[in-house]
Amino acid sequence: MIDIIMKRKIKLDWKHTLFFFILMGGIYFLTESFFMSLGILLMLFVIDYFLQQLDEKLKEKQRAKEEDDTPHEQ
Repeated sequence: MIDIIMKRKIKLDWKHTLFFFILMGGIYFLTESFFMSLGILLMLFVIDYFLQQLDEKLKEKQRAKEEDDTPHEQ
């Protein structure tokens, strides 16, 4: 079971993570609630994940389209 968990690769961009923690500090300052700030941070991570997946799919479609448009030399 642990073997399955360890094999899964997580793409973590440290710049995004640092930005989210700075944002969390600002939200904590505004709301004065750690758990609300944590909840907002988690929602931002989920939204960011789905936007990255969408971006990868769109790039993949664009690459496939460019490969189809490229004339093949024989």
